[in-house]
Amino acid sequence: MSYLVTAFLSTNEPPSAREARDYLLEGALFDQRPEITVDDAPDGSFERMELRYDSARRPMVLRRLRGRDADAARGEAIDIATMRGCDDIAAAIERSKLVLEWEVERGELDKDAWFALHLWQAWVLRPSRGWLHAPGDGLFDAELKKRCAEDV
Repeated sequence: MSYLVTAFLSTNEPPSAREARDYLLEGALFDQRPEITVDDAPDGSFERMELRYDSARRPMVLRRLRGRDADAARGEAIDIATMRGCDDIAAAIERSKLVLEWEVERGELDKDAWFALHLWQAWVLRPSRGWLHAPGDGLFDAELKKRCAEDV
């Protein structure tokens, strides 16, 4: 079952996908070197990045959300932050210019894959001091520290 984790950045573009690929290849803890592909939109902006770490498992995918998809993800995170009294986080997410989404198969991720995913998320979030929404868990800052719990 796919698990979708959303990032909200204050920048118009994420950090360089090619630099992210180099970072992940250098620091990833997989038995085999992962295959990483990057796709840009026709205008040259970032569109999608896929990390295939095991040929028998679904890849981890990072994609840009646009339009209604981005608005829906932003609205869901703002609602959670507001309901939990995290108004400063809600305001930061509302001001975000870029919405990204990781899709992973939660049941397929082993300890090393989770670690690599967290490295990837922190690498993307830190430069813009972005926010991460992990459904069922909460809202996390750029250091991946939980700042607003989803469940009470």
